[in-house]
Amino acid sequence: MDPFLPGRATVGFVGIGKMGTPMSRNLRRGDFAVVAYDTRPDALESVRPDGVQPAKSLADLAGRADVVITMLPDSNVVDGVVLGPGGLAEHLARGKVIIDMSSSYPARTKALAQKLAARGIGLVGAPVSGGVVGAEAATLAIMSGGPKELVDAAVPIFERLGKTIVHVGEAVESGHAMKCINNFLSATNLLSSLEAMALAARLGLDPHKVLEVVNNGSGVNSATRDKWPRFLIKRSFTSGFSMGLMHKDLSMGSDLAREAGATMFLLNHVRQIFGLGVSRYGADSDQAHLLELIEEWVGQRVGAPRGEGPRSREGN
Repeated sequence: MDPFLPGRATVGFVGIGKMGTPMSRNLRRGDFAVVAYDTRPDALESVRPDGVQPAKSLADLAGRADVVITMLPDSNVVDGVVLGPGGLAEHLARGKVIIDMSSSYPARTKALAQKLAARGIGLVGAPVSGGVVGAEAATLAIMSGGPKELVDAAVPIFERLGKTIVHVGEAVESGHAMKCINNFLSATNLLSSLEAMALAARLGLDPHKVLEVVNNGSGVNSATRDKWPRFLIKRSFTSGFSMGLMHKDLSMGSDLAREAGATMFLLNHVRQIFGLGVSRYGADSDQAHLLELIEEWVGQRVGAPRGEGPRSREGN
């Protein structure tokens, strides 16, 4: 299969949300023609000034695109967009390719690929990591699964969106399985860092000095290196990833483990705490709000004088 090259290929983009907005813009800036579809007209209008052309429908998009990217909340939405009435599968010509960059469930990605193959349509599962910040900077980690010829054809597109591009495996679902593993580690790193920083504050340690030591020692992780300096130390709950989406990804990981017959104590524990966060703050809240929950349990607000917990702060 010939590669999808800038200046020659038209990319259809379905899902102009927090991630899809900067990703579609970066594709256009990378000299791809981009036509986009979203159920919200205001989302399409927001990227029109960048040269991203709106499609009137999925059928319209399918007729204009050489390759289609889906960036959607979950497999239910992906299946609806692809296989539902008026969906992509009805209107894409044989030989076309869909790249699902959503956080989809691996088994459903495999089933979707089989249904599309019967119509002569290819599927690559290529979820991403890096959040909104990575999407805006075009530094996403892209983990693709699918036949090598399809993945190779998509590489010029991936190069406009990310910095680290890994072909995880020939199985179309392998990229989405990798995303479950990655987000399990990401969530666990965040949660462990929240507890550690709250305990350090309870013990009277300066949070800035704690981070300096940890980030130059064996305790460093993505949360202490990135989320704490950029967001949490400032009590800015804008890490760019929602509580509900992370809980969904953790639940997928838990389901995968159960199906594989693997016992995962930490994964299920972390999933339960994110579930508490969803109940407390709502699915659309930023995952960083878990800091407030941990502070309540520890009885200490990070950055406050020793012994000053959330309740004493509220009483002042």
